[in-house]
Amino acid sequence: MNKKKIKQQEQQHTVPGSYLENFADENGHVWVLDTDDKIFNVSPSNILKERHFYSLSGSDGEKDMSVEDTLASIEGDFINIYREKFAKDLFLADEERIAVSVFIAALMTRTRPHRDHLKKSLEEIQDWMEDWNKHPMSDEEKRTMEAIPSSGGATIDLKTLKSGLKNFDEHHSTSILRSLSHSAALIYHMKWSVWKNENYGFVTSDDPVVLLRPASIKKFGTGTFGSAPGLKWKDVELTLPLSKGRFLLAGWILNNDSYIQVEDEMARKMNHRTITHSRDRIIVSSKTRAEEIKTRYTEKPYKSKIENIVANKS
Repeated sequence: MNKKKIKQQEQQHTVPGSYLENFADENGHVWVLDTDDKIFNVSPSNILKERHFYSLSGSDGEKDMSVEDTLASIEGDFINIYREKFAKDLFLADEERIAVSVFIAALMTRTRPHRDHLKKSLEEIQDWMEDWNKHPMSDEEKRTMEAIPSSGGATIDLKTLKSGLKNFDEHHSTSILRSLSHSAALIYHMKWSVWKNENYGFVTSDDPVVLLRPASIKKFGTGTFGSAPGLKWKDVELTLPLSKGRFLLAGWILNNDSYIQVEDEMARKMNHRTITHSRDRIIVSSKTRAEEIKTRYTEKPYKSKIENIVANKS
């Protein structure tokens, strides 16, 4: 393999460049709004990528690109299906639906925001376990704990947790592929509705797959256990901007797979979900849209309260 090809493999997209091309302007570039309120125009191949983000350490000391290669294959399948089916308002064959489900499942977990959030959560657990060890339970507390029935799930000790955090990035890279089959199977069996709007259009971000339970948020409140999102929840809604003119809404309570033309206001409301779920960068197809978002959303990063999502949806 030549040096240029190796260099290209070292720079790995946290959100696929081929996917971002679906949001390009007439010059093949996308417009980016970042958390510093900077707006700039850039090629999709030069955004949201990091050196060796998915690479593993090979036994020979060389970088193992197997995760990156697998993700590249998944991306290629999705782009072909988008062009041949989604862009033409055609329903997918079973094998195509599987491929898109795998793409979405990978995109849910491969991003920088997802990696950082997961690492932070594990670090908080580590801190809690270390604090627990510094303050041993009394005999009465031990008896109480022993009386609680076991959940039967897997457990992890502090030593294992610390070891995993030392090499967290590589553990995360391998976990992306390990979790694909389970998540993709759930997404596959949901009902899918593709929303179309070429006028106002859709935007994407550095963390474009959103899981949300609007009905549970209204009932239990934001950030509560009762409204926590997950693919198995009956009222969960999964959204993903497919392109600047197509948007996927998937869920268990939809009636049928469909293609639906939506009004500009509905497109704006769905963009709200994408924007408020982003962390560092929002990707759009025009400078005008980037400036509009900059004016409308004043929080940094661009995350308003989830209650606003529900209010804007109703």
